[in-house]
Amino acid sequence: MRQSRPPLVRMQHIDREIRSARYPNCSRVAGYFDVSRKSIQRDIDFMRFRLHAPIEYDRKKRGYIYIGDWTLDPTSFLDHQELEALAATSKVLAPYNGTPYYDEVSRAIDKLMQYLPATCSGDTLFEIYSFENPAPSTQVDEGVFALLERAMRNRQKVTMIYRSSSRNATTERTVQPYRLHFDQSVATWYLIAYCENRCDIRTFAVCRIHDINITTDHFVIPDSFSITDYLQKAFQQTNGIREYDIAIHFTPYQSQWIREHCWHPTQEIQEHDDGSLTLTLKVSALEAVKRWVMRYGAQAEVLEPEELR
Repeated sequence: MRQSRPPLVRMQHIDREIRSARYPNCSRVAGYFDVSRKSIQRDIDFMRFRLHAPIEYDRKKRGYIYIGDWTLDPTSFLDHQELEALAATSKVLAPYNGTPYYDEVSRAIDKLMQYLPATCSGDTLFEIYSFENPAPSTQVDEGVFALLERAMRNRQKVTMIYRSSSRNATTERTVQPYRLHFDQSVATWYLIAYCENRCDIRTFAVCRIHDINITTDHFVIPDSFSITDYLQKAFQQTNGIREYDIAIHFTPYQSQWIREHCWHPTQEIQEHDDGSLTLTLKVSALEAVKRWVMRYGAQAEVLEPEELR
């Protein structure tokens, strides 16, 4: 049995079957995709009435045929603005260049782009929008990305040499890679993985990973792990052991910029009459918050917790 596929894929299959004179019908196509006959009938009705396909049912052959010339055009499913957005997507994805993810998406877009009109380049969108596509802050190692992606797909552990920026130390780690995460604020890729050396989930900057090797040992991501929860507890890709309720007071001068950004999903802002504000967060990375708040010097005062103050 075939796994259920989107309507466009099913219509492409129906189109190929008709052109190959195999006379497809709803029952056979439904069995091929493991869906209901009604789903296939809706696909055929869509082709006939929305895409104007000259489809007819041949009672003698017990299947569908074309009674005229017609070509299935995937772009028929998109309006002009959607076509423009698709054409512009590859340019918007520029920060991901050099990763397997970028290559896979680019190939998919290229396959669709061959069906687009020559005049549909996406440039119209760039006359309205301007996207900043900064290069990653560090050189992307395509080999490291490829190995990490393969290990995650196959749920295999990896060994690697990692250089820590805080202690400037190099250690050998065995990790269970869970997720590759791109932080747009610093244009850097991170690996979120369970570190067997530290017996905890840690975040590693991919640019500091060297000499990576995939092992034959497999792992299972626990059901208790949630990427959303993990990132919510972290601050600037740094996590800690326990959560802290953090409160920072910013002067009226600095507050005008603080209130314009979302620094963390848990943040709340309390406005004061003099134009200052108090920012509260619930995170588990005191060291990262310390480095961040010290940028503001006398414009910021930590109120709590005491350890951070």
